[in-house]
Amino acid sequence: MTVKLPIVTIVGRQNVGKSTLFNAILKEKKSIVDSHPGLTRDVLACNVNYNSVSFTLTDTPGLDLPATSELSSPILEGAREHLSQSSVIILLLEKPAPESFDIDLTDFIRKLSIPTIVAVNKMDNDIDLENMVNFYETGYTDIIPLSAKRHANLKLLLDMVIELLPRKKTAIITPDINITIVGRPNSGKSTLLNSFLGFARAVVSPVPGTTRDSVDDHLVFHKKIVRIVDTAGIRKKSKINENIEYYSLTRTIDSINKSDVVIHLVDAETGITETDKKISDEILRARKPIIIAINKWDLIDKDDKTFDRFKDKLIFKYYRAQDFPIIAISAIERKRTHKLLTTALELKEKSSKKVATPELNRLVDTLQHAGRIPQLGHKIKILYAVQTSSAPPEFRFFVNHPELFKKDVMRYFEKSLQKELDLKGVPVIITIQKRRKTSKAAKI
Repeated sequence: MTVKLPIVTIVGRQNVGKSTLFNAILKEKKSIVDSHPGLTRDVLACNVNYNSVSFTLTDTPGLDLPATSELSSPILEGAREHLSQSSVIILLLEKPAPESFDIDLTDFIRKLSIPTIVAVNKMDNDIDLENMVNFYETGYTDIIPLSAKRHANLKLLLDMVIELLPRKKTAIITPDINITIVGRPNSGKSTLLNSFLGFARAVVSPVPGTTRDSVDDHLVFHKKIVRIVDTAGIRKKSKINENIEYYSLTRTIDSINKSDVVIHLVDAETGITETDKKISDEILRARKPIIIAINKWDLIDKDDKTFDRFKDKLIFKYYRAQDFPIIAISAIERKRTHKLLTTALELKEKSSKKVATPELNRLVDTLQHAGRIPQLGHKIKILYAVQTSSAPPEFRFFVNHPELFKKDVMRYFEKSLQKELDLKGVPVIITIQKRRKTSKAAKI
């Protein structure tokens, strides 16, 4: 079940400033803004609270996309479907006068019988305001001049939005978990988002790079409010040669940093690639729990050993994959997608785990005397251990010779703690500190 607030939709032609207005109201750069027309492809949404009233503000693609574009049909279909679900529409026009498409668009919106606010953007000075008379031919008499770039008349606009909303007092949705979907272009991220929600929330196309912004929505799963974010596909840095792709990448990384759990989608037909490895490394740098989802499993010829062979090959190519849950799914057929959500909820709970200091020290003592690394417990010793934070769990080891705790020793403890504390999929962070001679910490 999806979770909804009243929807306020910004609509208009390409490049009239919809994304700039969207960002101005949110007071952050949620939507990518560029002079390149047709930049927004999905319906972007974010919750807003203004004067104790909450609603979902959405930014739509420009509705004057050329029919020759391969993506035009699904983009326009999604935007128009979204319009019909709106509680209030902000029709954004621009100086100096409405174009023929604007007149057609006002006629289309009028037939929806949804409360509509007409706003004329880029009114930056008194000379611009003289153009206001040109917009009464739309048939609307109450028209707001504004400048999204300078934030002029935003308060007036929002006051009118609140007045038109059908529900006045609503609560902001606070998710119990934030999940971000990442992967290479065309791995099925938008299809997975739509599968979770049960409707076409994001534009799906075989054209790589269709999603540019991070698109999110909410649903209820096992009585938990889940926020799902679909991100732009990550490509090799050497292929990122446009400002638009750079902004998409930064949005994706920002979404990863704000998430509780990340689902890394891998194409079953292609298998894990060097780019996939870098994507997982990026998630690990952000210290986030990871689920590796092998998508398009429905396209693979298989027997009862296929998944095990695929998993073994994946781990051979990328050894860190053994630390994460690996789940084969079909986003388009909605197979095992519920298992992704169940696993994500489990990982968030595990990530918040706290280990009592005596229990931790007993475990560390057992591990360092297990004989797996000969130097441990002899030449190099862990004298004391403590958990310093959670989500993800972070531990500090007080040791005799910090310089001797090389990568193999650290990896041994990361894997061992992950196994013994049932933290598979959750990054275990260990920091090393030399115990001062004056320390009274007990030796374990």
